[in-house]
Amino acid sequence: MHKLFFLFLIILIATCATTTKFYIKARNKEEVKIGAFEICGKNFNILTYEEDTALISCIKKK
Repeated sequence: MHKLFFLFLIILIATCATTTKFYIKARNKEEVKIGAFEICGKNFNILTYEEDTALISCIKKK
């Protein structure tokens, strides 16, 4: 039973520590920032930006 509890605790810590990455489809960089702000709040990074798609990473969960 203790092993199961510690396994659950480790999974919980690992899940909370990871960052969330997702793609946003937008016409310009301002739309990317607005979309990322709506999903992540103030804590986001724009990892890559191409023609109409950007890869966003949330630093902290909302």
